[in-house]
Amino acid sequence: MTLKEENEILKKQLQHAQEWMKREIWEKKQNLEHHIQEKIYSFFSPGALSYFPSDGIENITSSEIIFEHILAGEALDGMGVIIGYQKVIDEMVELYITKWFRKYCEKNLPHIAPQNIPLEKSLHSVIYQKYILSLWRLYNILQLIQKQEVDSFYTQGFVSYIESRQYLKNSLLDTHFFLLLERLIRLHAITDKRHSWTLSKRDTIEARNIIIGDFHDTNCILSLLADSQNISL
Repeated sequence: MTLKEENEILKKQLQHAQEWMKREIWEKKQNLEHHIQEKIYSFFSPGALSYFPSDGIENITSSEIIFEHILAGEALDGMGVIIGYQKVIDEMVELYITKWFRKYCEKNLPHIAPQNIPLEKSLHSVIYQKYILSLWRLYNILQLIQKQEVDSFYTQGFVSYIESRQYLKNSLLDTHFFLLLERLIRLHAITDKRHSWTLSKRDTIEARNIIIGDFHDTNCILSLLADSQNISL
């Protein structure tokens, strides 16, 4: 056998091995995605899933794939896990809370200039410029409620809106939800650690447990938000 013939055989063997590896990787990825989606469908009620954000399942799946790689020992920052989950949370807050808060304000509140307070300016932008209501701002509001220090116009409007809807009041004004949100905020997983790519494996695991309860504990942020929706609309 000539060197050229031997190289041709090796080339074909290498090509076959590469194709086999691609199939193996694809099948493993498909199996992992299927397993994750089964957990999602088992964890959330059918009613909650029917009102789920359009790309919520996709974002959770992407986060969980990255998380599985982190657990397997790959040197990945937890940012990729938290970004997907934060997208789901932001979309839930928009769909279940903020969207109807804007309508409530249009009907019940006069349009006035906000006070020179960051939270007031933020809520004004949420209402009239359709900004998102971030988890940090939601925490600010709930913190003021806990301290009984709500005394500015748009913040009072938001509290009145929550209290006018029993399903929101039961979920958002529950002390357990506030404490979960406080843990997540104090972990800095959705703020400076996420933005500086310094989210450790330990932080990622803790943040994920707060957000999704490891798909076992329904007293987690995503489950409580899912239950806060107005299914009668």
